[in-house]
Amino acid sequence: MTAYAPPSPFAASPCSKQTPPRQPPGHISRQALQQRLLQQDCRLRLLVAPAGFGKSVLLADCARSCPSGITPLWLNCAGLAPGSEAFCEALGRVLGYPAGIGERGLLDYLAQEQRPLWLLLNDYARDPDEQLDACLDRLIAAASASLVWWLGSRRRPACNLPRLLLEGELFEVGADELAFSAEEVTQWLGPAQAGLADALHGMTQGWPAALRLRLLAGQGEREGSQPLADEHGALLCDYVEHEVLHGLPDELQQVLIQLAQLPRFNAALCDHLLGVGEGAAWLQALRARGLFIDALDDTGDWFTLFAPLAQVLQQRGKAQPCNSLHVHASQWFAAAGDVRAAVEHALHGGQPEVAASFLERFTEEQLLQGQALNLILRWRSELPESLLLSTPRLILLNSWALLLVGRLDEALACAEQVARFQPRPDAERTRELFAQWQALRGLVAAGRCCAEPARLHIGQALEGLPAGAWAQALLCRAALTQMAIGEGALEEAQRLCHAALKQARLSGSAVFEVLLELDHALLLEGRGEFSRAQALLQRQLAQLDPHSVRQTPVWGRIHLRLGRLALRLGQAEEAAQLLHSGLQDALRFGDPGAFYGYLGLAELAARQQDLAGAFSLLAQAERLMQCQHVAETLYRGPLLLASSRLWCRQGHPERARVAVTRVLSYHQRDGAVLPPSHFPELIPRLQALLASLDLQAGEDVRERLAVLLQHSQLQGRQALSCELGLAYAQACAAAGDPLAASQARQQAEALRARLNLRWLWFACDEEPAHKEPEPVEALLSGRELAVLRLIAQGCSNLEIAEQLFISLHTVKTHARRINGKLGVSRRTQAVAQAKARGLLS
Repeated sequence: MTAYAPPSPFAASPCSKQTPPRQPPGHISRQALQQRLLQQDCRLRLLVAPAGFGKSVLLADCARSCPSGITPLWLNCAGLAPGSEAFCEALGRVLGYPAGIGERGLLDYLAQEQRPLWLLLNDYARDPDEQLDACLDRLIAAASASLVWWLGSRRRPACNLPRLLLEGELFEVGADELAFSAEEVTQWLGPAQAGLADALHGMTQGWPAALRLRLLAGQGEREGSQPLADEHGALLCDYVEHEVLHGLPDELQQVLIQLAQLPRFNAALCDHLLGVGEGAAWLQALRARGLFIDALDDTGDWFTLFAPLAQVLQQRGKAQPCNSLHVHASQWFAAAGDVRAAVEHALHGGQPEVAASFLERFTEEQLLQGQALNLILRWRSELPESLLLSTPRLILLNSWALLLVGRLDEALACAEQVARFQPRPDAERTRELFAQWQALRGLVAAGRCCAEPARLHIGQALEGLPAGAWAQALLCRAALTQMAIGEGALEEAQRLCHAALKQARLSGSAVFEVLLELDHALLLEGRGEFSRAQALLQRQLAQLDPHSVRQTPVWGRIHLRLGRLALRLGQAEEAAQLLHSGLQDALRFGDPGAFYGYLGLAELAARQQDLAGAFSLLAQAERLMQCQHVAETLYRGPLLLASSRLWCRQGHPERARVAVTRVLSYHQRDGAVLPPSHFPELIPRLQALLASLDLQAGEDVRERLAVLLQHSQLQGRQALSCELGLAYAQACAAAGDPLAASQARQQAEALRARLNLRWLWFACDEEPAHKEPEPVEALLSGRELAVLRLIAQGCSNLEIAEQLFISLHTVKTHARRINGKLGVSRRTQAVAQAKARGLLS
C-alpha cells in the first residue's frame, strides 16, 4: 500500500523472481487482483490511479509471480519525464540493447525481439508530455508479441488506448479496483475488529495509503503517543505534501485547495470562480495529471475531489478565507437554477440573508427531490428564526417540509405564523395564503387520524388554491384518497385516485405521479390484488427516469411497498432484498416511511422464528421515529399491533391486550377514527386481535368476528376478509360448532387460494392449509442445502463461512431460514428433520 520512491529517475534494474523490489512494511497481498492481471493475454496491462493506491506494490508482486520462461524487467521512471530520447535510452539499457541506438534503432530491435519478456514501467511520467506519450505509443505498437508491457501511472498516457482496447490488447485497472473494499478491510483486520474496519473504510474510502497511515497512527496511540486524529492528520498531511503537491505548480496547488472547498464543480463554475478561460484550463490540467478528480456521472460534466484528500486540503487551506469563494459559487448556482446548492454556498459564505432569499425559490415538488427535505431541516437549525419567519413564503415552505417528514405539531405551529401577515392588500394573495393554511391544517388533521376536520379543511383548501399551487392540491387529493382507503370506501378512493393522477400527468410531475400510483397500489393491496399491485409498481420502476426520480424518497417508497407485497405473496428472499433497499433509501432521505421497512423486516424475522430479532427491529423503528420527532399517530398503532402479535407468540397475551386496548381507545374517541395512511386496516386488525385474545380467555366471539367479516366483505377488502374468515372459523370450532367452522375455513381458504395470499400478516403459518406439501427438492435452495450438509458434518458457522467463501452473517441467515423452513429451532433438529424428509442421506 506504499508507493516506491526511487532516488533518481529511470533507475533501471533487471528484476527476477529472486530479486524483486522489496515489499513495504505492512504489505497486503492483493491475490484476487493480482491473479486477474496475471491471467490476461494482452499487450499492455495498465494500472492508472492517483498517488497511494498501491500501483507500484502490485506491479512488484506481479513481477515476483512471473511464470518460468519469462524474464521480468523493471524500469522505475520516478514520475519524471526527461524526454523521449532519455526514455528510449533507459529502455534500451534495461533491455540490454547497444547504447545510443535512439528511438529508430529501439523500434527495430523491439520489432525483432524474440525473448519472452515482461517490461514493467513503474511510476510513469506524472506531468503530461505529448512527445513522450507518442513515443511510448510507437514503441508498444512496434514491439513483437513476445514482449508484454506493464505500466503503472498516475495519469492515463495519451496513447492510442482505444485501438488497443478494441483489439483486445489492453487490460486497465483503475482507482476503483485498487481501492480496498469494506470486506477486504474487514478480512485484513479480522472479524474481531469489524467496527474499526468499517470506520477506517468510511474515513478513507479504501485509499490504501490513508488506510496504512491511520493504522500507523492507531499503533502510535496504543504506544502512548499522540491521539489518533492528530497523528493521522500529521502523517497524512505530510504524505499529501510530498506525494501529491510536491512538484505541482503553485497556481495548480491553489486551484486544488480551492476546489477542495466545493462539493462539486464543472468547467463553467471553475471559469466563474477562478477566471474566465483560466478556470476550465486549470481544471483540465489537474485532471490530466490524475489528481484525484472524479466524474460524478456518466456525462462527465460534473466532478468532485476525492473526499479523503479534500478533507486534508480543507485543513491545509483553513488559513485562507473561503467566504468569497462560496459567495461567488452561490451566485453562480442561483443563476443556474440550482437553489439547493445556492443556499448551501451562501451559508458557507456567511450570508444567511442571501440563503433565506434563495430558500424562498423552493417549490413543494422540489421538497421531494434529492436531499431537499433533510437540507431544509438542517438549514432550519443554521438560519436565525427571524429569517425563517420573515416572509409568508418561507413560513409555508418550512411548514410543508415539517409536514412531509411527519412532524405534525411543528408544522401546524409554523403555519400559524402566516396570520402575522394578514390581512394583505392583495386579495388574491390573501386567499391563496388562507387556502395553503387550510391545506396544512387538513393534512395535519389527517395525520392525527381526525377525519372530520381533515375533510373540512382539505375541501375548503381545494376550493381556494390557485392553479399555480397544483403541488399542494395534489397532496390534498392524495390525503383524501388515503382517507377513503382507510375508511373502506374503496370505490370512492379509486375515483379520487384517478382524478388526482390525471392532474399530476397534466402538470408533468413524474414525482407526484409516482406518489399517486403508490396510493393506487395501496388500494389494489386492500382488495387483495397483490400481483396487479406488484406489476403496477414494477412498471413504474421500469418507466421512471432514474436521473429525475432515483434521487428522491419516492424510489425507496416503491421498493418498500414492493417488499410488503412480496411478503404477502410468500417471496421471502425478494421481500428481504426490496425491504433492505427501500429502508436504506428512506434513511438516506430522512423519510418516515423507513418505519415500514423495519416493520416488514421484523415480520420476516418472526417467520424465521427469530422473535428477538423481530423485537429488535421494532425497537429500531420506534427509536428512529422518536429521534426524527415523527408524530406518534403515524406509527404507534402499527407498532403496538405488531408487538402484540409477537407477545402472543411468546405467551404474554395480557401485555398484548393492554396495548391493543390502548390503541383502540384512542381511535374510538370522537374525531379520531382514521388509521395511519400507510396502514389502512389497522382498526379492524386491532379488533380482530382483541377478539382472538378474548377467545383464548374462553369468551364466545363469533358475533364480533362475524360483524367484522361482513363489514370487510362489503368494503371489498378481500385479503382482510380471508384472515377474518379464518379467525371466525377458529371461534366456531372453539364454540363447538364444527360444521360452521369447516364451512368458514373452506370459504376463507378458497379465497386465499384465489388471491394467492401465501403469508398472512405477522402470522405463524406460511402456506394455506389446503396447499399440497412443497416438493422436498424445492424446500431448500442450493446454498441452504450446502450449509445444511456442513452443519450435519459438525462444522461451526465460521468453518462453514470459510469453506463456502461467504460471510459469517450470511451463514447465520441461511441457518435461520433453514430452521424456519423445517419448522425447528436447533441445528440438531434441523439435521434430523432434513434426514426424515430425504434432504440428507
